[in-house]
Amino acid sequence: METLILPIATQLLAFLLVAMFFRKKRIKNSETKIYSKMLIINFIYALLAIVAYFYAKTIGNVLIIGIMQKIYLCLMILMINYIVIYNFTILRIKSGLRKILSVIIQLINLVIIILILICPINVINEGNILDNSGLSYNIAFFSVIGYLTLITASSIAIYIQNRKSFKKSIPFIVLIILYILGIILRSYCPSVMYDNFLFTYMLFIMYFTIENPDLKVLNELIRNRELIESQIEDKSEFLFEMSIGIKKPAKNILELTKTYYKLDDQLDKNDVIRLIADNANELIFKTNNILDVSSMDASKISISKEKYDVHKLFKQIEALSKSKMEKDNVKLTFNINSNVPQTLSGDEIRLKQIVMSVIQNSISNTTVGFIDVNIDSINRYGVSRLVIKIEDSGVGMDIEKVNSILDNPSNLTQEEIKKIDKLNVSLPVAIKMIKLLDGNINIKSVPKKGTITTIVIDQKYVEDTNNEVIENLEKYSSYIFNKKRILLVDDDKEETLLIKNELAKYNVEVTSTLVGKEAIDKINSQKKYDLIIIDDELKLNNALEILKELKRNKKFNVPVIVMLEKNKEHFKDDYIESGFSDYILKNNLTEELKRIFEKEN
Repeated sequence: METLILPIATQLLAFLLVAMFFRKKRIKNSETKIYSKMLIINFIYALLAIVAYFYAKTIGNVLIIGIMQKIYLCLMILMINYIVIYNFTILRIKSGLRKILSVIIQLINLVIIILILICPINVINEGNILDNSGLSYNIAFFSVIGYLTLITASSIAIYIQNRKSFKKSIPFIVLIILYILGIILRSYCPSVMYDNFLFTYMLFIMYFTIENPDLKVLNELIRNRELIESQIEDKSEFLFEMSIGIKKPAKNILELTKTYYKLDDQLDKNDVIRLIADNANELIFKTNNILDVSSMDASKISISKEKYDVHKLFKQIEALSKSKMEKDNVKLTFNINSNVPQTLSGDEIRLKQIVMSVIQNSISNTTVGFIDVNIDSINRYGVSRLVIKIEDSGVGMDIEKVNSILDNPSNLTQEEIKKIDKLNVSLPVAIKMIKLLDGNINIKSVPKKGTITTIVIDQKYVEDTNNEVIENLEKYSSYIFNKKRILLVDDDKEETLLIKNELAKYNVEVTSTLVGKEAIDKINSQKKYDLIIIDDELKLNNALEILKELKRNKKFNVPVIVMLEKNKEHFKDDYIESGFSDYILKNNLTEELKRIFEKEN
């Protein structure tokens, strides 16, 4: 029975491995799934070695011993087959190829097991020796040699892929070395039963070289706990700051209410009511941020869609900006184009934060000169595209600095989210907020000359749908005043303002657009114009392309005039031949427009 000492020790180690692995929760991935199957097969394999030896030395039925030995060989083949599959699993190869290889190996393995079971085996049961020979044994032996070759090749590949790290390959290297030593030992001492010891020892080493399931579960739990604690702490700080922030506007409302009852003058009362409304809006804003605290988990902020007065908003921004001006030699001007609707629907607070951030940046970097804020809009299909241009004569920036400002991730960090309730957010945060509002920002800057920042954000507005009233009003205006409707297409805003100023001398109604395609859309949507003026140097579409597109509509009969620079005057006849009704030279706008309108009238 001395022969059973090693198998029994092996069986105890196999049992210990099974108990250690299965008694605790573990990460279920492809490696641990294969490893768990190998543990079970190895446990049965080690147990069968003891049972077969004990049966052979006590009862000794050759037929039963032969069946046991065939099952023993099949378990050995199955065990080594799973080692090959495990290696293919941890190899970084395409999943489709991995599946094909696994299927091929499984089919080969099935054929080998069938051959072992049906082929003859010779039982050797003499003294302390229990062994076998014959065709069944030979098939198993050469199959093991083939599998070991595959294991060696795949282990080398794993070693190379893991940057020459032996960690994943150690168990299989040990298995191959011990197998060779076992064959040598068996030739001198045939009674030694070493096969199951080799696999058990290999699995023991693997327990520490695979991603340790116990340790990984523990690390995951610790990491999750730290993350949850961090989020709870962030939310607690955020709520604490917001609760303090709420007290101020609430207290202001109470104080202003008391003041209101003490006043007699109605104008003073109106001022107090306005201040109460401003504080109430601030209170609503802070409350919404508290209710939306869960959005911190996704590093996002909620976007409001409330109606607001655009002109009033920019008046507030102008007042706040001028209150922050500390330099008398910097002139701050605001200009809101008449195109901008009175009421829009969107996130008023976020828009205010964005514009204030850019203006504050201009104030900080401008010591002498000007800061001009121009607000324009393009309105169609129920959307008002706000174009906010902020130009200053400040220190400016080089192209690298501009790129570093614009090339920021779109997601807000936890630290930035905690500060978004403040009116003055940093420029990088403002740029991220523009992206969250599906807007765009463009910065043009020249060192020591200044910066032009253009913000484009879409807001919703409701057009007047009472077409009958509009049509009657247009007819009435046309009848009483004979006011001509002019569509001006020019992507130079300063030039557009200059032309509008000149056209104001005549009894006309001017609609301007920066984009040629929009002019085409206006005509195609049946909007009526008495005259169209187009600049010949548009960036996106030239004047000829727009005219050709307009004339595709057979009902189109509106006169179209092209505006030319002085150096292009010699092209005027070509433009007239192409279908334009007339031309205007930009260098002499006053006289040219006078000539046109005298002709038109």
